Amino acid sequence: MSKLLKPVKLVVIAGEAGRATRKYPFEEPLVTLDFRGKIEIDASKCMGCGACVNACPPNALQLIEDKEKLVLRYFIGRCIFCWRCIDVCPAGAIKGTREFELATDDISDLYTHVVHSRKACASCDNTYATEKIIRYVAEHASLSEEYLDKCPDCRKRNFIKALSRRRGGFE
Repeated sequence: MSKLLKPVKLVVIAGEAGRATRKYPFEEPLVTLDFRGKIEIDASKCMGCGACVNACPPNALQLIEDKEKLVLRYFIGRCIFCWRCIDVCPAGAIKGTREFELATDDISDLYTHVVHSRKACASCDNTYATEKIIRYVAEHASLSEEYLDKCPDCRKRNFIKALSRRRGGFE
């Protein structure tokens, strides 16, 4: 007989405890502070350094380069929401959200693009970095002003010339 009363006893206990679930699309879901949702990239702060791309385990972030521009592309469909990109971003351009409702019927909604224009070298006219990276280096590194507007190859050539002149060599 106790086996027959057990379900009735459970219904009584559940009735006293009340409803534990939420009627999801009609009520706000319970999202804790530890929940990790999609990331947001602030295009005004992003400098296109690629640190986030190197830290991203599933390759949800990609750096696409061509002659005139550099594009940081974020694909939510690959993101595992580990937020490693947030930890390594030197400019603080990436922040995490609690947003989890990411379903869509258009795959282009899952992409975010941040486009940067590239700066040309003053000596050889090859593009080598974005304006924001150059400004960041100027503020945080001890690089001579005469080298800031040159690509790494031209910097190296100029440094070797200066070094050879200093040691009594010839050009």
